Amino acid sequence: MARGGKASPLPAALARGAIDSIGDPILLVGPDGGLLHLNPAAEELFDRSRDRSVGLPVRALPGGGPLEALADRVRRGQEATRVDLASPRDPSLPLSVEASPLFDGASCVGTVLVIGSRRSGERHLDFEALAAGLAHEIKNPLAGLQGSAELLAREADGVAREYALVIAKEARRVDGLVRELLDLARPATLLAGPVNIHTVLRDVMLIAKGLPGGDRVLFSQRFDPSLPSVLGDQEKLTQVVLNLLRNAVEAVREVPGAEILMESGIAPVRLRHAGGRTITLARVAILDNGPGISEAMLSRLFTPFATSKAQGTGLGLAISRRIVEAHGGRIEVRNRGARGVEAALYLPLSAP
Repeated sequence: MARGGKASPLPAALARGAIDSIGDPILLVGPDGGLLHLNPAAEELFDRSRDRSVGLPVRALPGGGPLEALADRVRRGQEATRVDLASPRDPSLPLSVEASPLFDGASCVGTVLVIGSRRSGERHLDFEALAAGLAHEIKNPLAGLQGSAELLAREADGVAREYALVIAKEARRVDGLVRELLDLARPATLLAGPVNIHTVLRDVMLIAKGLPGGDRVLFSQRFDPSLPSVLGDQEKLTQVVLNLLRNAVEAVREVPGAEILMESGIAPVRLRHAGGRTITLARVAILDNGPGISEAMLSRLFTPFATSKAQGTGLGLAISRRIVEAHGGRIEVRNRGARGVEAALYLPLSAP
């Protein structure tokens, strides 16, 4: 306490450090709609560094238009409010944004935006419980149905045998769907260790060449030989890479001159934690020259059961994202402009 019983003013550096230590993304927006500050959690959410963002209008951030309108409304009305807005990472997931006027004495000099995913998380947990319960209830009777159909096919003749084989085949397909639901509902537990991601890529490429249409694809690679090991679960990372490569093969197998390029290297961005510590990331990308993804589907890629494939379940990318996020990384899929898709993984490197 200062003399006279008044509290000492909080130093600006200490105030900034307090904001940076909070795990929720926080934006400070000035009276002109420009960004005054964003903490490390906000840098990670919007994939934008503080140095390159401060001074720009908040609308320059991914999905920043509604944030700018919200900040302006709260500054003018000088009343706090809470709204749900779409996540810049996945527009299908809502974020809860709490906006409060920022005062300097009696003057309102901007807005504080605190972004949380609590409501999104609650919805996700509800889906997990539903998926796990549904899978459990289906699995046992499904096994009996499949076994009975296979026995009937052995004993039956003619049309009856054909029907029994169809039942057995469809039961196997549903069993695969149930297994994917369980994969999505269970926590992604990892057996983590140093993983040579180039070994994973080369092994998966051999599998991809055996997929339908894979023999017509020209596979090439552009690897950084100095890339250290990533810290992860090799089996689960193989599952993720195989899913991405399978999607790429399916996208290009009817394309004349089909090509798939696999890249690796140090990511141009780093993962910043709330304490200010940064972690170097590896970037692993699969690029194809297929027709690309429609904008409507692109915004729903990681939503369970969202798929444009006739025989797809829409769970592959949702499971892949769950695995990658369990590694402390992220997955991004985008169109490459005129033609093709880039699917990129960003994974923490193991300590040297």
